[in-house]
Formats: sequence, structure tokens, C-alpha cells
Amino acid sequence: PQPDMQHQQHQQHQRGQSAGRAHKPDARGEKEVEALCAEADRFQQARDYERAELCFRKALAVDPRHTRSLCNYAYMLHVGKRDFAKAEELYRRALAVEPTRTATLCNYAYLLHSDKRMDEARQIFLKARDSNPDHPWVKKNTALFA
Repeated sequence: PQPDMQHQQHQQHQRGQSAGRAHKPDARGEKEVEALCAEADRFQQARDYERAELCFRKALAVDPRHTRSLCNYAYMLHVGKRDFAKAEELYRRALAVEPTRTATLCNYAYLLHSDKRMDEARQIFLKARDSNPDHPWVKKNTALFA
């Protein structure tokens, strides 16, 4: 016997969600993500990386495409935990959502520079400079990537 149309639509919806097609959270979800990201940033500044990571993971569970959480989590992994591979994955995810976000581009360039991948770092930094030449991080780091 064939499932009815409503059941088929439900199955398609479930498959779409499991394939990673994230939906945008509602206003309440957005506030939750922002609060979790802010809390993670506070933990990160206090060098409590375990609690910061937990907050970032919770925020990304609500909104896997939240670029600030992706970028800040990546920065914490890079600078705080020295996990360059995971940090790079998160930077790439953030740039897939928001390709010209200056903070993400600058941080990603810094990661590549830290990993001695100078040509790649310079290319990413130039994208940041091209997208926002007046950004303070671009101005501050121009000499590093010249």
C-alpha cells in the first residue's frame, strides 16, 4: 500500500531537514542565538574555552548558519585551542553564508597566516580589503599581508 499524500510530504520535509537544509529561526530563536553567542564570547574572553564551546554549539544547534557564532567559535578554536582544521571548517561555513563579511575574512586570513599558508592568507585578506577597505581590522593588518 502507498502512503497518503500528507505522509509523503512529511517524509520529504524530514529528508530535507536531515540533508542539512537549515531553516531561519523565528525571532525568539534569533534572540536565543544572540544571547548564547554573547555568553560564549564572555567565556572565551575569560579563557573558559569548554563553556564557550558549549554555548557556541548550542547557538549553532538553533541556527547552523549564524555567521557571528561560526566566526567567533572558529577564532576560539584557532587562538584558544590551536585546532586549525576545525577552525578552518567553521570559517568556510561562515563564508558560504556571508562571503564578504570582513571580520570572518580577516580572522580566516589570520588563521592561514598562523598556519604558514601565506599565499592563501594574502588572497583572503585582499578579499576583506576589497570588500571593506576602511574596516579597522583591515587597516590594522595591511602590513602583515602586504
